[in-house]
Amino acid sequence: MKTLLIFSVQFMLISIGLQSNLLAQSAIEVKFQPDEYIYVYETKGTGTPVDLYSAVIQNIAIINHAKDSVVIKDVEIIATQEEVELQRIKVPNNLLMESAQKFKAYQDQGILKYYDFQFQTSRYLNGITFSQTPTLSKEEAIVITHRTLLFQTLPDLITVKVKAIDSNGKHSFGKAALRVINHTSKNQYNFPLKGAWAAYGAPSLISHHRWGSIQEFAFDFVKIGTNGTTHEGDGDKLTDYYAYGAPVYAIGPGKVISIYGEGTESNDNLKQPDETAEEYNKRSAKLQQEFLAKGFSHVMGNHVIIEHDNGEYSHYLHLKNGSLKVKQGDHIKRGEEIAALGHSGNSTEPHLHFHLTDSPDMAYSRSIPITFHNISLYPDDDVKVRHIHYGQIIITND
Repeated sequence: MKTLLIFSVQFMLISIGLQSNLLAQSAIEVKFQPDEYIYVYETKGTGTPVDLYSAVIQNIAIINHAKDSVVIKDVEIIATQEEVELQRIKVPNNLLMESAQKFKAYQDQGILKYYDFQFQTSRYLNGITFSQTPTLSKEEAIVITHRTLLFQTLPDLITVKVKAIDSNGKHSFGKAALRVINHTSKNQYNFPLKGAWAAYGAPSLISHHRWGSIQEFAFDFVKIGTNGTTHEGDGDKLTDYYAYGAPVYAIGPGKVISIYGEGTESNDNLKQPDETAEEYNKRSAKLQQEFLAKGFSHVMGNHVIIEHDNGEYSHYLHLKNGSLKVKQGDHIKRGEEIAALGHSGNSTEPHLHFHLTDSPDMAYSRSIPITFHNISLYPDDDVKVRHIHYGQIIITND
């Protein structure tokens, strides 16, 4: 027995040594931003399965720490539940090339800093050089963005595995994982407006909000009239819009920790009757660049940020000029009026941009899914439906 015991210990030491060597030899690092976990968004209702969950991995970085160059050969995304594989997706090779070229161009042109709120490379890839191709020299990286996943069974882990090969035919591997969270807040929240509203820019996969961690689960709320549009007349004046000036309310009790009221509004920022959609989009893009150059607060316009229990923060953006009714440090109640809906900042028409986050930092906080407890949805009004989707009509019950 003693001989067997010694042999067993020696075998364990050899195994540990081999594992350590393998880890030491792993030259490919996989990183996420945001890291550690990923939120899913529920879809339930008419025309959908009982359970359907969407998830977006915002940024996947692959970094080569080897002395020699390597070629990224395979990138796989694997969803598992209790170690049982539910789904496996391979990232297409053409996407690797497109991603490499995009980030290399951004870096060479010096514009990555303007989109740091979107890609957050300064936070987790500071000092890294981006490769123009899936061939990575030492300490070069490639970033893959917006990998979209859809599940009928909720996984508990998503793992990204990478295989690379060097010029001598030697393979190297890297992997990293994200925990999957279907978030339910411990706080109870009411809708920030009263009456009937339409959800534009809701966290569905067709929304522009979904493709950025700071606003992934954000909403743009507008009013639609009997004419089927958000405005009367030509819509070339702020006062044409049904939503403009509507009271905005705190979703729950909390403390006002940030306000901004220096934004301006102008009819000139609206689409003009004689302007094509292409012309207006070009003009809006130029205006957005001007706001970004001034600072992030100018993009968001007049706003209020409220701290709630359990480390959650509500953001109310693009508020009407001169309408703020609260000041920093105020303690407020659920349903207290805080401002009026407006058109300040980077806004194409009067609306309330609203989202919930895990910190007060407007540029680097993380968006959190939210459930409102005082609303009915049309269509698909069902107590099992927790999350609002693009195009749904929201009616408040108070």
